[in-house]
Amino acid sequence: MKRLGPVLTLAVGAVMTVALGALSATTSPTTQDAAQGGPAPVAEATSEASASPAPSKTAKPVPAKADYAGRVRGNGGLIAISIRNGKAVGYFCDGRIEAWLKGKAADGRVTLSGPGGASVEAKLGGGRAAGTLEFGAEQWDFAAPTVKKPSGLYRASAIVRGAQVRAGWIYLDDGSRVGLALVDGEPAEVAIPEPGENATVNGEEVDPKDVDEFIGEIS
Repeated sequence: MKRLGPVLTLAVGAVMTVALGALSATTSPTTQDAAQGGPAPVAEATSEASASPAPSKTAKPVPAKADYAGRVRGNGGLIAISIRNGKAVGYFCDGRIEAWLKGKAADGRVTLSGPGGASVEAKLGGGRAAGTLEFGAEQWDFAAPTVKKPSGLYRASAIVRGAQVRAGWIYLDDGSRVGLALVDGEPAEVAIPEPGENATVNGEEVDPKDVDEFIGEIS
């Protein structure tokens, strides 16, 4: 057999090189440049996740009309809270001191404030208002269940013999009651009337109002 000449040997080598290059190009994994508009699965998944709406918070219900009254723990006084279409009023009294408060009811809570830094924060639910009362430098907890007339909160405001009279009374379902009458801003000896009956101040009768009558008068 004759030996292959140098030129033929080089030609054969060149053909083998081309063949190996083609084989390498066929078996190599395909890559796609993002700049050419190719798909980017990871980026798309991240974008879809970030675009998902966050779950909305559902507001807790508040009764359109409700009356609560109960005891203030560690104080001996009573507290009453009434709600009318989002508006709320409250009254705290232990027979010696009192506080009238007003505010709002929303998202299952009642927030009230009054003169002298008095405040109430309470949650509504389970047929009661439960929370904290702050008055002066003191703070007490309370739980006030719902009550029905004649229990609940009453208020009187009148001029008696030239003097300004203001009084508040709270009645519980178990018969407990408390109240305070002020004549020209000073505590006065006034007997607590029966629920819904008139009080006698300086010999004259004063008509207590229920919440529906005075809720707009609290300042």
